[in-house]
Amino acid sequence: MSKLFQPNQSQIKNSNLFAYEKFLNQSYKKQFKNYSQLWNWSVKNPSDFWKSIAEFYEVPLYAKKNAKLIQNNSQFWKTNFFFNYQTNYVCLLEKNTSNDLAIHFIGENKHEEKITYQELNQRVNALCSYYRSLKIKTGDVIVGYLPNIADTVIAFLAAAKIGAVWSSCSSDFGSKAVIDRFSQLKPKLMVVADHYFYNGKKFNYSKNLRQIQKKIGNPKILKTNYPCKNNNSELHKIYNNKKFQLSEMTEIVDFNHPLYVLFSSGTTGLPKCITHGHGGSLLQHLKELSLHTNVKPKDKMLFLTTCGWMMWNWTVSNLLLGSSIALYDGSPFYPNKDRAIQLTKKSKSNMLGAGAKIYEAIQNNHRSSKKNLLPDLKCFISTGSPLSKSTFQFINQTLNKKSFIHSISGGTDIVSCFMLGVPTLPVYAGEIQGPGLGMNIDVFNEKGKSTNQTGELVCKTPFPSKPIYFWNDKNFKKYQSAYFEKFKNIWSHGDYVKKTKNSGYIIYGRSDATLNPGGVRIGTGEIYSALQNFPWIEDSLATGYLMDNDEKVILFIKSVKNQAPSNFTDLIKKHLKSTLSPRHVPWKTFIVKDIPRTKSGKNSEILVKNIINNDKVQNLGALANPESIEEYRKMKINE
Repeated sequence: MSKLFQPNQSQIKNSNLFAYEKFLNQSYKKQFKNYSQLWNWSVKNPSDFWKSIAEFYEVPLYAKKNAKLIQNNSQFWKTNFFFNYQTNYVCLLEKNTSNDLAIHFIGENKHEEKITYQELNQRVNALCSYYRSLKIKTGDVIVGYLPNIADTVIAFLAAAKIGAVWSSCSSDFGSKAVIDRFSQLKPKLMVVADHYFYNGKKFNYSKNLRQIQKKIGNPKILKTNYPCKNNNSELHKIYNNKKFQLSEMTEIVDFNHPLYVLFSSGTTGLPKCITHGHGGSLLQHLKELSLHTNVKPKDKMLFLTTCGWMMWNWTVSNLLLGSSIALYDGSPFYPNKDRAIQLTKKSKSNMLGAGAKIYEAIQNNHRSSKKNLLPDLKCFISTGSPLSKSTFQFINQTLNKKSFIHSISGGTDIVSCFMLGVPTLPVYAGEIQGPGLGMNIDVFNEKGKSTNQTGELVCKTPFPSKPIYFWNDKNFKKYQSAYFEKFKNIWSHGDYVKKTKNSGYIIYGRSDATLNPGGVRIGTGEIYSALQNFPWIEDSLATGYLMDNDEKVILFIKSVKNQAPSNFTDLIKKHLKSTLSPRHVPWKTFIVKDIPRTKSGKNSEILVKNIINNDKVQNLGALANPESIEEYRKMKINE
């Protein structure tokens, strides 16, 4: 892989990671020659490593009787970090009452709103008072059915402050998808806005509120307005009500007390309620944002996400570091294809995060010869699906050649990353730079042995941000089934990956979506990357059709404005055979109107595979475009 970026000595010495290593030298008498040595120490000495993270960021941790840094258990999922310690996720945030910018909201309707840390804490405090006036107590559930607005962040932080459990669905979720998720939690309160905007249209999404309320246990409803000049909503009246201006104490809770519930995609059954704790989320996000992403107090991160994706939770944690976040609610391609670039400039953000598909769309729609389009960016963050080599090169050559490209990978399951950026290492096209500190990852073959070939991403030892449990999962059966069935007592993450000679990683797609023609495993990411060679392909999805005890590769492509040439099948076959292998060549290729995607922008390969193989399909509410599947249902693959 070609080297795109090499940090100079000044950048390395000014990085938070360098400062942390200096701290380890002073406090732990440790010196490391390179990142690999530091990572090895972090996974072999988890007690010292995670303790050092808490110390470096001055996280308040209160030890009770018989407290232990790690309460080891022979079973991976039962191991407890910071056993009998207490803290609260908001403990660092509430110390910051400055007039520095905390949140900058920009709506698709062009409305903007800015909130300082002082104002943020005041609003969080007022909402805490309101929650407590409703007799909401520690452990009760508060949910948000909301756009990506400042009120969503505030409602979450106020819940965390009193020890309540937060969960959210974005406003574009349909009623069934919301009910499927929130009905499992039986919330005491639901926060809802009146409308949102997308692609130039206004959606009054809360019109089915009574039906939803009844189906999820009749919680009290707290209403807010989509951000506007004179917001006179119920929520904003609470912010300004003197009755709720009293200082509110932060509830000090167990390190592993539930902070929020995130949901699996739900394409194969009811979404799993993945519950994460205060302390694990706090320490992981501090480590990842500060040491790996190099976030500093003067930085501003714009991450194109909704509050139904874990990247929202990750982005909010920038506030723990005193930096600011830019929230955008709307389409990243409206009113024009350059909207994401314009937003980055308008918000004066110097860190941009988005799903890989958004970067690919920017690349595919770019027609200008201009270079250095985002000169003030210090880093690009990409996730959701593998970022192809050509898109790495496009970002470097067209958007900013002096900026880091942080391709990161983890998931809702860990509300963090297994692999991500390392600001002291070079960036290679198509590669994630390295493993996260404290994350003891490896690549296993099907026999459960470490391999230098492509294989299954695993984590061999516990980490603080593993789920504390799945909600309503008696005896941890769903939990164990999700991660520990493939390899005994080893976390199997479900990604198909390979370690590179640069000690980085390449992801080839989800291992459960891996193609297996003739018994040879193929990652779908390889096919998608190769197809970027054709400007007339807007999007694609590869999956398997089971036939005669074998699996045939079926390719679906979405053409740019019906520009696919008449001989598209032959062109694709020839290209994939020459650039990849004969095994990658699809048995059949179909042009479709749309590619089914989850709300976080991932290809729904398993869903399409189930449809074309006549397997059971459930919960289409997890899709961003459920109407897209109808043409797949009607297809006759073997004709």
